[in-house]
Amino acid sequence: MQQPEFRIAVSNTGPLISALQCGRVDVLRQFYDTIHIPSSVLLELVEHGAEPEIMELVRVGFLVAHDDLTEEERATARAIAEAIADSPKSRNKNLTCHLSEAEAVSLMGRKDLAATELLLDESAARDVADQRGVPIVGFPGIMIRAYRQGLISSDDAREALLDCRRQGTHYGLAFIKRIVDRLREESK
Repeated sequence: MQQPEFRIAVSNTGPLISALQCGRVDVLRQFYDTIHIPSSVLLELVEHGAEPEIMELVRVGFLVAHDDLTEEERATARAIAEAIADSPKSRNKNLTCHLSEAEAVSLMGRKDLAATELLLDESAARDVADQRGVPIVGFPGIMIRAYRQGLISSDDAREALLDCRRQGTHYGLAFIKRIVDRLREESK
């Protein structure tokens, strides 16, 4: 089994909520030494009822919340939020609803963080980040990576994604089936 490469990442709310929903924060910890989040993401995580778990991850230094975005980073985030809201894939056209994910994309621009990828699930936000050349992986991609590293089985990946779905994450059954079928095909 190949040893996973440890990295620094920036995250939006979705992938962290998914990891908590299915009890697989351990997988995130296999791939990342530190995950940086804007303070707006921290607030969203608390609003989702994840305060005890999230605050423990902050306390041990796995999650680092940033409330120090510069004016330039805030302006960049606002432009990104507008682009997300204007995307044909966006269900919500209110740019303020996209500020936390936009701030996460903006935070990726910090050279001092040395973040190698952005954890982001939302389709419209992923498109905008991709257009800016930001390396992205969503929670399903993390599950695929964990499978390929021998950390979980295809059944573990399926159950994790189904757990997320049962708790309200918008992973379609056909989407989950495609992932699991792909993993099983790889194992042949």
